[in-house]
Amino acid sequence: MRMVDLLKQRAAGLRDAIVRGELADLPSALQAELTRDIGNYYSAFAAVGPFSALIAIAAAIAARSAVALAFAGIALLGLALVVRACRDVARQNHGRARADSPSLPRLETRFVAGSVLVSAGLGGITTAILVQSSLLIAQAVVMMVTLGVLAIANGSGPGRPQVARVQLFVIAWPVGVALILCWPQPWGVAAGVGLLAFSALCVLMAQRSFAIRMELLAGREAQAAERARLDSAVQNLGQAVAVLDNGLNVVVINRTALGLLGIDAINTADPPLFSDLLAMAPAFRTSAIDRERFFDNARLLVAARQPFNAVMRRDDDRIIDLDCQPMPDAGWVITLRDSTGERNAIAELNREMRRCPVTGLPNRRAVMEELERRLAAGDSLALLVIDLDGFKQINDRHGHALGDRLITRIGFRLRTVEPGLFTARLGSDEFAVLLPAANADAALALAGRMLDTLEQTALFGEAEVQIGAGIGVAIAPEDGRDAEALLRAADLALLAAKAQPGSHICRFLPQLQAQAARAASVDVRVRRGLRDGRIDVAYQPLIDLASGRAVAIEALARWQGGDGFDPIAPGEFVRVAEARGLVGTLRRLVMDRAVPLAVRLDPDMNLWISASVADLREPGMVDEILADLARAGLAPQRLALEITETSLMADERACLANLARLVALGVGVAMDDFGSGFSSLDRLRRLPINALKISQSLLSGAPGNAAAADIFRIAADLGHSLGLMLVAEGVETRAELDLARAAGIHRVQGFALAAPVAEADLPEAIAQAERAAAAGLLRAAS
Repeated sequence: MRMVDLLKQRAAGLRDAIVRGELADLPSALQAELTRDIGNYYSAFAAVGPFSALIAIAAAIAARSAVALAFAGIALLGLALVVRACRDVARQNHGRARADSPSLPRLETRFVAGSVLVSAGLGGITTAILVQSSLLIAQAVVMMVTLGVLAIANGSGPGRPQVARVQLFVIAWPVGVALILCWPQPWGVAAGVGLLAFSALCVLMAQRSFAIRMELLAGREAQAAERARLDSAVQNLGQAVAVLDNGLNVVVINRTALGLLGIDAINTADPPLFSDLLAMAPAFRTSAIDRERFFDNARLLVAARQPFNAVMRRDDDRIIDLDCQPMPDAGWVITLRDSTGERNAIAELNREMRRCPVTGLPNRRAVMEELERRLAAGDSLALLVIDLDGFKQINDRHGHALGDRLITRIGFRLRTVEPGLFTARLGSDEFAVLLPAANADAALALAGRMLDTLEQTALFGEAEVQIGAGIGVAIAPEDGRDAEALLRAADLALLAAKAQPGSHICRFLPQLQAQAARAASVDVRVRRGLRDGRIDVAYQPLIDLASGRAVAIEALARWQGGDGFDPIAPGEFVRVAEARGLVGTLRRLVMDRAVPLAVRLDPDMNLWISASVADLREPGMVDEILADLARAGLAPQRLALEITETSLMADERACLANLARLVALGVGVAMDDFGSGFSSLDRLRRLPINALKISQSLLSGAPGNAAAADIFRIAADLGHSLGLMLVAEGVETRAELDLARAAGIHRVQGFALAAPVAEADLPEAIAQAERAAAAGLLRAAS
């Protein structure tokens, strides 16, 4: 708005300057434009001027006036100056002027001087004929020529206000006076006054026409200045920009865009089509670009006024992005951008996204892409997935820095086992190797060489590291026709290899898929069953051998089933619960059923429940058990928890606080399955336990095997020396019952006494167990 106001003020000032006749106040640019305008009238003046002069001369001759002829000469001289000035300006406008052509200000002076001479000559001719001649035809002719010159010259483009004012004095006044004096009255007075009025009107008309032209020129100058500013701004932009009109001709294009196209400059007077500019661009002469397809697509989108873009490659391999957007009113804006660096950076980023930052090897994403590429091409190959053994312990012992160095060295060893292998790091301590054109025998042989290489000792300063691994092998296409299926097959083979002790190699077999499917099904079923409470509890009595009485019952979790699938063994769903962190849920379900039952039994009858080390690690586990006991009304001294030997020994430190607190509260803590693991006797001495359940594996078959019987007795003697209550589990024969009694076992349980039964059958099971124990006591006494 400020620019518009300034232009309006400028135009008003120019109009006032013109009205006051102050032509010298005009800017030089407007004076030049005004002068150039007279070049457009050269042909008209050259044709009509001599004809009018001849008429005036003829009239002077007819009137036999020497004065009129003299003024005719003056008019001819002025006409010559006007025509010559118009000719020179026209030549300069068309660029055909000679080197010695006068400047525009001189031509403007010549034109004005000629116009004044023409006016003075016409005024003199007309006045002389009116005064000296009575020939009406001559008077009429010169009057018509004079009036015509006044009207045409002052109302058209080349008119000048100062010339119009001169005409008022050199034409209107003398001719008007002559008409008043020489013509019959009252016609002379009327004609004279009319001529004066007409001349005054011509002055006003000249001033008005001149002011309008100046306003147009001022607006055009402001437009040109604004465009120059815009062009300057566009030219100095760092972004390559081109502006097109509706016909897709280049209106503006900056130096940056021309530089990307390899063009020095364009002809602004005759701007090319942008398509022609691209076609002739030196930077794209030999580059791979389908110009015809690009132009065809561009024409369709332009016709629909839709934006479009393209990617072009220069001859020097630089990538140029072209974006064309329609402007709201008309035309288009095109931006060009050199995206070479950006694309290179993206390509490098993509490479980094497919590379392990520690080893520099391809990562899982790169493996999947490489597998997809090779499998799509129909290649046969072997996929080996390698998982290291004990890598976490190495990190814990030596630190992650050495672990990273070890991982890097492992990657190097795998790559050098055989030339041309595609080796990648899938995860923390997991690698993948692709062996092209391989069968099972070649893949297994390569896996063996890899194990030999991996098991070699690695030295890092004073640290000596030796590591093993498991390797799973899958062959394409028989084991998988896509990357996901093949990697899944190799992973299943790796799981089978890792399930075996030490370093091992396993090739994928179809039954592994079935086993994995069943394991997944069991996993889902157990989690759903625990969530829905689909767990039942069976009870088995524990008999005190000294009295023959049942002194405790053990609550055993059992799979209730009812989901339409095969039953799940107790050990299997307990394993899933431990793996999924659901052993706490399992213990709560068992206690919810068993604790109220124990409350209803004889007050001397205790309750034994299995507990998990994972559950014992939880800080709130003891408080939760105490709350359950208090809610049901069962004293803590009537509860005993069983923890397996293997798990307790593996995670002793995490459980010590809770175990000590339970023992302090009177809760019994028994080590279950004693003798099935590798207990440290020193640890066993330190643990806050008060009972040992000797594993069935030590008792089974021991009566008929002297060595096995001795081992069982040694385990019992160890328990006696530690002052622990001894329980023999899994007693299935009378001979085993006799051996347990002879070894000094305090309590027994097993099928020889009573099998685990449901709650409703528990009284009968207790009675049966006591009868069996009594029979054993009688036999021992006899």
